[in-house]
Amino acid sequence: MQELQGTLPVFNTPQELDRAVRLYQTSDLKGAELFRQWLAIRTASLEQNGAERAGDRVPGDDSY
Repeated sequence: MQELQGTLPVFNTPQELDRAVRLYQTSDLKGAELFRQWLAIRTASLEQNGAERAGDRVPGDDSY
């Protein structure tokens, strides 16, 4: 696969992530730039989901 040129944006807060998703949905990105934006949103979503799960957990919660 061709190396992605450029840097991935980093979204640190849920508000930044929401804004990035709205921009992604309304933008006219193509090619590598579209993929970079999608990858940054995906990465931030997974990281924020992991941060939420690290807090107060209910035993067996992950089995549902």
